[in-house]
Amino acid sequence: MSARDLLWWQDRTSAGIAELAARDAVALLPLSAIEQHGPHLPLDTDYRIGLGLLQAACKTLPADLPRVVLPPVAVATSHEHTDFSGTLTLRPETALALLRDLGESVARSGLRRLLIVNSHGGNTAICDLAALELRRDHSMLVVKHHYFTQPPPSEFGIPAEELRHGLHGGLIETAMMRFLAPETVHMDAAADAPSLGATLAETMEVLEPEGRASFAWMAQDLNHSGVVGDARAATADLGERLVAHYAGILAAAIRDTARFDLAQLRA
Repeated sequence: MSARDLLWWQDRTSAGIAELAARDAVALLPLSAIEQHGPHLPLDTDYRIGLGLLQAACKTLPADLPRVVLPPVAVATSHEHTDFSGTLTLRPETALALLRDLGESVARSGLRRLLIVNSHGGNTAICDLAALELRRDHSMLVVKHHYFTQPPPSEFGIPAEELRHGLHGGLIETAMMRFLAPETVHMDAAADAPSLGATLAETMEVLEPEGRASFAWMAQDLNHSGVVGDARAATADLGERLVAHYAGILAAAIRDTARFDLAQLRA
């Protein structure tokens, strides 16, 4: 399945969207980023991974599960990467307004189920805020799916240190890109980029870049290269298995969003 095979909102007619609303369809919103990913990965890494996971997930869904994919939001909140050339970002208030306005448009078209398919960590806060506003103002079910919060199986052999600290441009993202878009990956530039988080773990009790007591950081705080993680062992085979794993969880989230009883959302 390619991006052209997804059931895109913009390919429908107005009557087609009304028909999907009558079938209580799930609207899927791909949300990602255009930002630096070090010298070995392209700026659209999160965008490609997000769409790749969505395509793989949709291949496994029942044909009669009503859904429609909204135009992707490729640029959102990437302030932590703005010291590196090529990064595009919106102000948080702009990105929040964008998500809120898109959600309102979906609700106005008669769809009450929205699943945000997010592939960039910096977008989690705006997802939370937008989802709550849309629930409050439009009685919508808004599900937030972040693939990177789902750990891969232990049998994949990814080191615990990489799982904990390889947040950006490391083994996992590089492997998936080697499978999804191998022509864009420059493995000759892949390196081991240790995270400040690993150093802090030796002396701090709970303070870390992401976790129980987290702090705000710019990408260069964690490693001067803008990457954190060891991309050197990334293979297309590992990437294929990671895509299948994460897509399976996303497919489950779509099925759950479709079967959720909206009567449980109190007026």
